[in-house]
Amino acid sequence: MGEQVVDGHVLPAFEREWSAALEESRRTFSLAGLYEVIQDWQGRIAHAPAVDAFVASGYDDSDAIDLAELRRRRG
Repeated sequence: MGEQVVDGHVLPAFEREWSAALEESRRTFSLAGLYEVIQDWQGRIAHAPAVDAFVASGYDDSDAIDLAELRRRRG
């Protein structure tokens, strides 16, 4: 799989996560990992404008909680 470019940005993180989930799917015969990657990236893409605005504001987010960690706790 080649590098994916969206709005001029290379997305090696998606490719890396998708490849790992695909390999897990082949080993386990489960699509759960693939669905998780898709859901995670849909959320990232949907919230990208808000994240960009937040970062541009200069607000201190050093006490932030990782969304992926919250999902694992709830899951």
